[in-house]
Amino acid sequence: MSAQSESEDSTMSKERFKAGLAALGYNISTANQLLGIGRTSIYRISKGRAAVPMVVMKLLDMYERHGIPEEHKQ
Repeated sequence: MSAQSESEDSTMSKERFKAGLAALGYNISTANQLLGIGRTSIYRISKGRAAVPMVVMKLLDMYERHGIPEEHKQ
């Protein structure tokens, strides 16, 4: 994998972040319950003021592919 394609794979747009949450039945106000990060961070990500952390990208991807385990729902 080239450095350029690796860089492209390691970013998520604010639109993709919000669409991923919506696909899972969550929104900016409720995402902290699912992702375990603070609301301030979620708002910053949703406005494009902060990058989506790699662990959050991977978690959203896993949830989209396999569903949200019951023990992760609150």
